[in-house]
Amino acid sequence: MRGMLIIGLYLLAMLAHAGVAMSARDALRYRTEADPHGLIADMRQQLDKLGGSAAPAQERDLLWLMGTAAVNVNDDTALTEALLRLDSLAAARHYDLAAASAGFLRSRHLIASGNGDGISEALRAAAKVQDATDPKIIAWAKYNLCDAYAMSERASGAMPLCEQAQDAYRALGDTWSLAEAENDQGVNFAGLNQPEKAIELYQRSRQHFASLGAEQMVAMVGDNLAQMYLKVGRAKEALLLSQASLAQEQATGRISDALVSRANIALDYATLGQSARALSTISAAVDDARAAKMDGLLPELLERRSRMSEQAGQPRQALDDAREVIRLLGERNATTLHSDEVSLEARYATRENELRIQTLEHQNRLQELALKTAQAEAAEHVESQQRQALVGMLTKGVSVALILIAGLLYLLLRAQRRYAAELRVQALRDPLTGVDNRRAFMQRATALLGDDHAPRLTHVLMLIDFDHFKRVNDSAGHPQGDRVLSMVADYLSCAIVDVGHIARIGGEEFAVLCPRLGADAGLRLAETLRAGVAALSLPAAVPLDHITISIGVALFDGDRCHDLGSWMRAADAALYSAKSFGRNRVVASSLLH
Repeated sequence: MRGMLIIGLYLLAMLAHAGVAMSARDALRYRTEADPHGLIADMRQQLDKLGGSAAPAQERDLLWLMGTAAVNVNDDTALTEALLRLDSLAAARHYDLAAASAGFLRSRHLIASGNGDGISEALRAAAKVQDATDPKIIAWAKYNLCDAYAMSERASGAMPLCEQAQDAYRALGDTWSLAEAENDQGVNFAGLNQPEKAIELYQRSRQHFASLGAEQMVAMVGDNLAQMYLKVGRAKEALLLSQASLAQEQATGRISDALVSRANIALDYATLGQSARALSTISAAVDDARAAKMDGLLPELLERRSRMSEQAGQPRQALDDAREVIRLLGERNATTLHSDEVSLEARYATRENELRIQTLEHQNRLQELALKTAQAEAAEHVESQQRQALVGMLTKGVSVALILIAGLLYLLLRAQRRYAAELRVQALRDPLTGVDNRRAFMQRATALLGDDHAPRLTHVLMLIDFDHFKRVNDSAGHPQGDRVLSMVADYLSCAIVDVGHIARIGGEEFAVLCPRLGADAGLRLAETLRAGVAALSLPAAVPLDHITISIGVALFDGDRCHDLGSWMRAADAALYSAKSFGRNRVVASSLLH
């Protein structure tokens, strides 16, 4: 800790000499951008001195600074070291904040390099600290999610998170973090083609950084501002801002930021009519991005060079670049990554709802107590009125007022109970199809098997999976795939409405639970469902004749299927057999034979 204090005091002394007020914590954060290599060396030295004596929070703070600086300068060695130590700290101390820190660093690296799904990694990291009560941790998690969505050019997902982060940092008085969140919100408005709003956010961010004396951060945000100046016809001002930003980024070794600045400078040259200089600048940036393996930036750089090559009369280069952009974006938006991300977003939103339910239930309890207190006071005043007839109209007025307050509290309590009930339904409902989700299915099946009065040996479980569903997404796109899922779910729900319950337990996988149906009726129903789905007419936008499903059926026998886990494994094995034997068929578990 002493070494950290010396570093902080040294920086404060330098800043004080320059007439700048910056906290020791902000000074260290500033060094992740202004002196990343030096900060990495200092953090390593500090960690070595502390050895095993560091408190978990202190060790996590040092590793977070080191990892952040490593991402900024593309130092894979330092980043790997920080991630390994954070993972080790999280495992050894059961320290969720360390695990979340490692996840957010991985997310930033994936987004910067373009290798993998940075959004999903950020969602997993945020989930680690979703139950935190410390306002600083909550704000930190919101900002890092905001940053991941913004840097992935997902403005619609980023904007509410960035707004929440800004509100939280204003309340905490954290000017540095507020400036970072404002910069990200500017990126979002830029992505939505709202340059005037983006300019407002960037200028606000620069003012906050300037108030801390963080001139290099002012220049860095200035490069973002330059892009908006270019959109509103202020090309010369844009060029000056981008050149100032590039000089600082190259001096500090921030490769990724420098590449973005060079791309902006090329665009400035093109706008000012200097086409040859623009094409030379963007080509050099493309070559350097390839050398540094900054695949996350390549599509944007190549797209700009394609447009500039076309304007310069070089159609072959323009075509080659356009084809490579399509290939890179196709790899980035792979179906498996999309599915993982959607699933994680749903789980994160569900947990948010659960936390809101807990808060509402706590508020309901307080209001119940307030209601009881108001009722008791009303009764006491009524009794007092009876004993003291001389008080007259005044006492009656107070009694009526208290009764009205009690009535209002009762109405408010009832409204909040309805709201909490609606949230509980949302937490157990699949948002796409409207049927039960996996959590609701597990609760329903567990309750069914725990009912001693029900004849359990007649319960039927079906696991249903679509055949070759990827063809729908590949041929018609994910929106049409979602439409087909909803259409089939509606049919299945209607078909089993009198005998069972349906739930979506995975991407294209459903479960049907039929209490007391029996083996013969269960197999007949499964065959009806299979044939019914195959006969459905698909939407006109889906260029396929039909869609089919495979079904695995298992009976709860109390022996080999003696609990929910063994029951589901039996149904899953039957489903696997249906897939293996050619799909579009019903296969019963061996327990039915």
